[in-house]
Amino acid sequence: MSIGGISVRGVAGATRVSLLASAMAVVGVVPAHAQDAPQSEETAQATGGEIVVTALKRGTRLQDTPLAISAVTGDALERAGTTSFTELTSDTPSLRIVDNGPGNRRVILRGVVGSGEPTVGVYYDESPVSGSVGTTSDAAGSTPDFRVFDVERAEVLRGPQGTLYGSGSMGGTVRIIYEKPKTDELEGAGSVNLSAVKGGSPGASVDAMVNLPIATDKLALRVVGSYQQFAGYIDNSFYGTKNINDGYSYGGRALLRFTPTEDLTIDLGAYYTKVATDSSRWFFETGRRHTTNARAESGNYDKNRIYSGTLRYDFGPVALTAVSTYFDRDRIVVGDVSDTFNGRATSAGCSRYLLRNTAATCTADQLASYLTLTNTILYSSLYQPQSVKNWSNEIRFSSTDGGPFNWTVGGYMEDRKSSVRSTLLAANPQSGELLPFVDENIYYDRTIRDHLKQKALFAELSYEFFEKLTATVGTRWYEYDKTVGGVVEKGQIHYASVPTSYTEARSKENGFVFKFNLAYEFSRDFMIYAQAAEGFRPGGVNQVIGLPAAMAGYSADSLWNYEIGMKSQPVRGVYFNLTGYQIDWTNMQVSARTSGTGSVFGLISNVGAARIKGVEAELNATPLPGLSLIANVGYTDAKLSEDQVSTIVVAAGRKGDRLPFVPKWNLSASAEYMWPLSDSLEALARIDGSYVGSSYSTLAATDAFRRKVDSYGLVNARFGVQAPDGNWSAHLYVNNIFDALAITTKSSSSNNGGLTITHGAPPRTIGINLTKRFR
Repeated sequence: MSIGGISVRGVAGATRVSLLASAMAVVGVVPAHAQDAPQSEETAQATGGEIVVTALKRGTRLQDTPLAISAVTGDALERAGTTSFTELTSDTPSLRIVDNGPGNRRVILRGVVGSGEPTVGVYYDESPVSGSVGTTSDAAGSTPDFRVFDVERAEVLRGPQGTLYGSGSMGGTVRIIYEKPKTDELEGAGSVNLSAVKGGSPGASVDAMVNLPIATDKLALRVVGSYQQFAGYIDNSFYGTKNINDGYSYGGRALLRFTPTEDLTIDLGAYYTKVATDSSRWFFETGRRHTTNARAESGNYDKNRIYSGTLRYDFGPVALTAVSTYFDRDRIVVGDVSDTFNGRATSAGCSRYLLRNTAATCTADQLASYLTLTNTILYSSLYQPQSVKNWSNEIRFSSTDGGPFNWTVGGYMEDRKSSVRSTLLAANPQSGELLPFVDENIYYDRTIRDHLKQKALFAELSYEFFEKLTATVGTRWYEYDKTVGGVVEKGQIHYASVPTSYTEARSKENGFVFKFNLAYEFSRDFMIYAQAAEGFRPGGVNQVIGLPAAMAGYSADSLWNYEIGMKSQPVRGVYFNLTGYQIDWTNMQVSARTSGTGSVFGLISNVGAARIKGVEAELNATPLPGLSLIANVGYTDAKLSEDQVSTIVVAAGRKGDRLPFVPKWNLSASAEYMWPLSDSLEALARIDGSYVGSSYSTLAATDAFRRKVDSYGLVNARFGVQAPDGNWSAHLYVNNIFDALAITTKSSSSNNGGLTITHGAPPRTIGINLTKRFR
């Protein structure tokens, strides 16, 4: 449902009944305690059960928060079968996930998408996570994914959050907020999921949680663990193998809460997840659904660790929050590139790639050596070990006295070190498995190191006039320092690459971003607001062999978002929210090539501009007791407003081109009905539907590697029985009821011979989910 600009789906059982009984209750919502000022049960009741969010880095009631936010409670996520943040697209207008499999996801909000640093910030509790930069300096394309279980709520902040969340949140911010340890209750929970996918292998998952009070009202530990076996459905026609993407993941977290006094809370957390799976990609040209003819391995082998500490102290009118997070990621990305070398094992290929002269002829010895190399790597993959070590620290002070003047001020520091080693390995022609990672089997070897340091000061102030009009102003000063270095240990003639010594370049920049907001609350049931907010992301340094030093750096890009929003409850049990916005994006970071008649280099540069216009609507209605109807609509018109051409570089885009992977329409709707079967048993029936419009993989219609991603619709259903108090449940579900070919991404490049790499939703999946809580 949608309340105060926030889409909220309900909770089951006694909690739902008690909220409906309150005249001021939010339909189907459980209290979500503010992260900056942990609330007691008495405080939650005093707010009428209305959810409290921390989007402003201080606790605010939804209907008093003049922002476009979508929020989903943990109980609602559980009942809908949500296990990943990628599934929040069904609850959030304008949220788009370019899903290339676990650990390889690009998050887009309001059509803000581009190469380089992320445009959407992703947080687990107070901890930001980031992708690895890779060889193309594109950290945005590899967002890590921790399992969503035992969650308090999820928040999606739409639009730039530059003042409070800093760089990387120019399109918005996604926050997953886990349940915290309880010092007064021993409890546990477990969930088992079994599934079968059409034409594929079985899938299964197990999740468990235990909460252990150690010292009553002082110290508690909450431990969560999970294991998932992926249901494979990708077949390889070249080797005749089935369900090759039937990998696995496991992980967990341990959260320790210490409250030595009523005013002081210390949270310590350790989070871990591991994914090991072959890629879910397939080639559209095979003519068969979910089928690849790749001659070598593709996959993702990913370990993510978060260690965090959060201290909160309530001084009375002011609350202090200090957060320190260390994010540690190690992953190996494997991608088949065999088709790059198709047709090259010829004498003409020897002249072109070895001699770099098509008019020349290779000698017999040169040809023999060339053919041996080329025939070997006709079965090959890029094998890329990568790492990210990110230490971030934030301290902030927020007002808590509830008066007309509210404020948040703070400081932030970040130190991120990334590295990637890109190698070309040959595979066994009989199976496609990569041969050992030893020097004799490495046919290309390049290493890149990226070091980003950031610091910032921020402030956001608001004042309420006449108990109706609230004005807010915010600003953030930032400075970043980025150093990128690289070396080629072993060249490759097919890449026109030769060994080089280690070189390093540096980019440094600082500046300000701003936010202005006016909100007028006609009543508790109707608010309008207008906002202008700025977002940005850091620039960087290209690590391109032979690129002139003057072209190595690229600067930060930024945008202004102008929006008008309405939040309303027109009649009891009906919530309707509407937002219209325009985004002007300048100095865009884009993938480009150098202009002129000399050597041509591919690089990231600043060129061109875009304008994005959109409308977001959220509707929730409860026409009957137990019946909840929800709908979300997003319209996004994202186009270039300038040609991507300068005196230095030329990129593919021209004025009027649509931004890639941004559909104009995305719609979702759900209907859920719960009714009592007896005093101790209730039934649930739920249906969800979504529609995503068409988009394109690149900007220009003239791009030979551009692919159209067709529109698609998905329908899911869920039926079951449960205890009214939420103590247990048993649900049967069917995802993708009509077995739609829902392609979420397409891409192509010279690395795969111009074939179309395709990812999409799994075929029809039938499963059963059992949950049990222990108190």
